[in-house]
Amino acid sequence: MLRLAARRVGLAVPILVGVSIIVFLLMTILPGNAEAGLVPEDATPAQRAAIRDSLGLNDPLPVRYVAWLVEALRGDLGYSLQRRREVADLLVQAWGNTFVLAAVSAVLGITLGLLLGYVAGTRRGTLVDRVVSIVSLAGLSVPSFFVAIILLSIFAGGLKMFPSGGATFDEGPIAAIRSLVLPVASGSLITMAITARVTRAGIVDVLSADFVETLRAKGLSELEVRTHVLRNAISPVLTTSGVQIGALLGGSVLVETIFRWPGMGQLLYTAISSRDLVVVQGATLVIALTFVIINLMVDILQAAVDPRVRGAVA
Repeated sequence: MLRLAARRVGLAVPILVGVSIIVFLLMTILPGNAEAGLVPEDATPAQRAAIRDSLGLNDPLPVRYVAWLVEALRGDLGYSLQRRREVADLLVQAWGNTFVLAAVSAVLGITLGLLLGYVAGTRRGTLVDRVVSIVSLAGLSVPSFFVAIILLSIFAGGLKMFPSGGATFDEGPIAAIRSLVLPVASGSLITMAITARVTRAGIVDVLSADFVETLRAKGLSELEVRTHVLRNAISPVLTTSGVQIGALLGGSVLVETIFRWPGMGQLLYTAISSRDLVVVQGATLVIALTFVIINLMVDILQAAVDPRVRGAVA
């Protein structure tokens, strides 16, 4: 297991380096001047040149990338002139809020998806299977932002059962839970639908394998047989769940914006709207890092659960 973890970490390092290069280059070629917020519009060319020289913008591109990467590894992602705050401080606060929303959404979506997929897979062809298939297909077909708008209109605007937006963690646990209900319901829908469909497909595939009848012939109880079936079907579920968790932690821009949730999605949206490129750069790097770490953890978890994965990568 340690060998597998070391190999996966070794593969993750060049991926992160590649992502950092892409992020740096994209921010470099975008229109706009990095020194524009530091000098007045009527500044002389000499003043602009002095600012560019102090920022290192006249250095060769590889030198600028290395300098930026070194600062990023130290936790310095720049300073937002629009917000008058360090980018790292903004990202820490936003990522923390997104983590709370993503964690609850992931737990709810994956748990419901596993339950529905298992029930549908073990009752293939029945009414329950058809209902679960329809529900999961509807969850994939309806955009999460549309669900967010509908929930907001009904339960916040009409019935006034829940707040219309914002995070109220400082007002007690009840207020915090109420502020989470609608964003979680919107954000977990796709996760639930994908997990249910993948789980059902895995269960159906494993149940048709020859070893299942062998287990029954050996006298194992139905519960023990179903445990073996679920263990063999869980690997693709872990893969898709890792992607979904990474997406949730990356921040669902539209859902967070609709509910005014102060997370990564809303921060990225406002940064793009105001052309705060240094925040966009830092947020993109953090989101990419989140995806890589989540997928690394999923790979290790898959190997721990499924011996076939360990054998394939050993």
